[in-house]
Amino acid sequence: MGEWKTVYEDEVEERWVTLKVYESEDNGDEDPIVRVTVAPLEDAEQDEGGPTPGAGAEVSSIPLEPDPIEDLEEELIEIGFSPVAAWIVGKVPA
Repeated sequence: MGEWKTVYEDEVEERWVTLKVYESEDNGDEDPIVRVTVAPLEDAEQDEGGPTPGAGAEVSSIPLEPDPIEDLEEELIEIGFSPVAAWIVGKVPA
């Protein structure tokens, strides 16, 4: 049985982005299974450690589960990220 591992979590273009990769022994040489959650920063709480997703972030978040992984950049652009911000794709482990 596998689990979701967070590989990136930070603010990108005023939106909170969490990138998770599903790690499984069965995955082998296949492309990684990824899930990206995007929430507007206004839904995030601010504390001395920086922004963290707040309780309201889950309600207005946008989950992306591209298959194949090559579609992730296109999906990020479709929900309003600039092509420059699509560097998030590079955070997916090979």
